[in-house]
Amino acid sequence: MHPIDRLEMLFGDLAELTAQRNAIDARIVEIAAEIDRDNLRGFTGARSMSALIAWKTGTTKRNADTVVAIAERLEEFPRCIEALREGRLSLDQVGVIAEGAADGSDAHYAQLAAGATVNHCVPRSNSHRDRNRNTNPRRLSGP
Repeated sequence: MHPIDRLEMLFGDLAELTAQRNAIDARIVEIAAEIDRDNLRGFTGARSMSALIAWKTGTTKRNADTVVAIAERLEEFPRCIEALREGRLSLDQVGVIAEGAADGSDAHYAQLAAGATVNHCVPRSNSHRDRNRNTNPRRLSGP
């Protein structure tokens, strides 16, 4: 087998595995949202949803924070979540959207993220996180 053919085969395997991982991540997000919505965390002794997700999935706190950020905005980003569920977007892509995108921007980011890297998905201003911190978005853009 020629090296280029072998590489193409390996890339195909990566694509398939990544799509499966994205679908699994979507289900983890849905479970986190259900636990949070139904106030089930209190039965676990975990101090936060992020701590619970990190504990039960064996991931880093940062990864758990991403899962929780998406879970908290699950209903605001149905197209992005569906793309994650279908394996077309990654947890990281949807995470930066959920952590920073304005309300009502689901269609925009679902379309943008389909052909973008994680860095391209990062909202530039008026982010959800900024509004929650009562931060002036103009201050974020420079002096």
